[in-house]
Amino acid sequence: MTNQQNENKKITNELKEGTKKFLDQQRQQIENTTSNLSDTTNQVTNSVKEYQLTNKAILDKSIETSNKYQQETNNTIQSISNNYIELQKDFANTFQSVFSTFIDNNSKSYWNNFLYPQRYIGVYNKTNQNVTENTVNATRRISDVVLASTETFNKSIEIAQKYYSESVQNYFNFVNKIAKSYYNH
Repeated sequence: MTNQQNENKKITNELKEGTKKFLDQQRQQIENTTSNLSDTTNQVTNSVKEYQLTNKAILDKSIETSNKYQQETNNTIQSISNNYIELQKDFANTFQSVFSTFIDNNSKSYWNNFLYPQRYIGVYNKTNQNVTENTVNATRRISDVVLASTETFNKSIEIAQKYYSESVQNYFNFVNKIAKSYYNH
């Protein structure tokens, strides 16, 4: 019977030692997994930070470019407006000077024929209308350029927000998946 008890003690000790080794291995695996999880989380966090910095730089560049185009557009509109006003002044002064000289020199012949002054007024009105239409067309084209730039800028912001939201969601999904995996073991 002593042999049997010794045999049982030996088996029990082997079981205890095997269980202890198994538990030590399990603890080591949990420590390794925790360390790997921490490293992975740090890598994901760093990747997200880099992505955010890149997106911020793109957004800043887009805002800067948009502001530049907007300022150039404002300057161009101001310049066109100033030039148009000066052109109108010059045209009015020139026309008045030429027309007055013409009327003074030829007043007698035009008093008899009323149609000629009306024709000159019609020419002046047509010229004035052409200048106005050209200014309106130029302003419309500038407005179209500004609108296109604004739409591009808005689309850039929309895309940046979409990618940022997706990356944050992917990060949270990843962290939740790892957490579930960790707690299920």
